[in-house]
Parts: sequence; structure tokens; C-alpha cells
Amino acid sequence: MKSLYKISFICFFGAVLFSSSVNAQFLGGTRIKENESGPKGQILIYGSYDYSKTSTPSGSSSSIGTSPSVNASIPIGVGYFINNNDLIGVNYASAKDVVNGSTVYKQNEAGIWYSPSVMLGQYFGLIAQVDAHYVWGKQLDAPGPMENFNGFRLRAYPMLAVFMGSGWALKFKFAELSMLQTKTDEGWTKTTVAGMSGSTFGVGISKAIDFRKKSKL
Repeated sequence: MKSLYKISFICFFGAVLFSSSVNAQFLGGTRIKENESGPKGQILIYGSYDYSKTSTPSGSSSSIGTSPSVNASIPIGVGYFINNNDLIGVNYASAKDVVNGSTVYKQNEAGIWYSPSVMLGQYFGLIAQVDAHYVWGKQLDAPGPMENFNGFRLRAYPMLAVFMGSGWALKFKFAELSMLQTKTDEGWTKTTVAGMSGSTFGVGISKAIDFRKKSKL
């Protein structure tokens, strides 16, 4: 039953990506043709960084990493353009919560991703991305010691890209559909996120690098 649920969830992710691509084309988005000049064969490096701190008369707390708490924003990743519109790659995200100088939560996740895109004019693009991550970390089991956990995350989200030239781009994530399942000694915990809110918004930056040999004229 769990396997069937996971397969259904992955199929739904695929439908979200297809819908995003179709909707973008209705908005005037286009795919770069194979015979046109584009980023095919280039390497993409991208990521984000988040930090927040709250101080009160009774103490302080802070969060640091590529993702705030369990709702990952835009992780750090490396991708390869398999054609002018689609990328595949690997990425990594981390999160750490500290209260009064003591770590109460630490999460890591790493995995693979796939990302199709359409151009919205010359300077903008609509990007969809799917992540499949293995998750591991520690959390405070008050009043006991830190407790290990591990699990997985499946996630799909759209991003608006602003191309700034020389391979640089800003990426604005504005929605999310995800499922995070983690296991401790007590059993499994499942967290789902769907929709648009402050916790699903994220901003990252990317750089496309061209290692291809330039043809001599």
C-alpha cells in the first residue's frame, strides 16, 4: 500500500510539471528549439542561503542553512543541460535550529532532480523542478537526548527565473507540493506541504557555465 501511494505521488508530480509547462505556453512561453543556440551541454550551479535569529528577554533562537526548518527552500545543486530546455542533476540541502546556544534540530538531505523550463520572452522563464531526496538528521527529544532520524522527501515546485546575462539568473520559488517522511525509534512522521504561502517562497541564484569547446571560424 505504501509503495502504491509513493507511485501515485510521483505520477502526480509528473502531472504538475506537465501542467506547468502547458500553462506557461498559454502565457506566451516557448521552448528553445534544438537547432537554435541555447544552453545544451552547459553546467548549472545554483543555490540559496537562509539565516534568521530571534532574541527575547528569556533567550535567543536561530535558524541557518539552505532551508528553514523542514520546509526546504532552494537547495544547493549542480545540473547538466541535456538539451536547451531540460536539466538533470544532484543537490543538497541542510537546516539547523539553535535555541539558547544549543542545537535542537539538524537536518540534511541529498538527492537527484529534474527541471524542464519554458522561456517567457527574452529575460524571463518559468521553471518546474522535481526533487527526490534521502533525508537524515537529529532532533531534540525533550527532555531526553538528541534523537536520530532518516527518511525521504519528494517535492515539486515552480520557479520564475530572471536572466541577468553572462549565465547569471535569479530564481523565485513561489509554491510547493511535497511529502517528507522521517523515521525515529517511535515510528514514521509524515509532513505534506501544498499551496502558496510564506513557507513555500524562496529565492536563489544560479550560474550557467559553458565548458564546451568553441568552434574556430
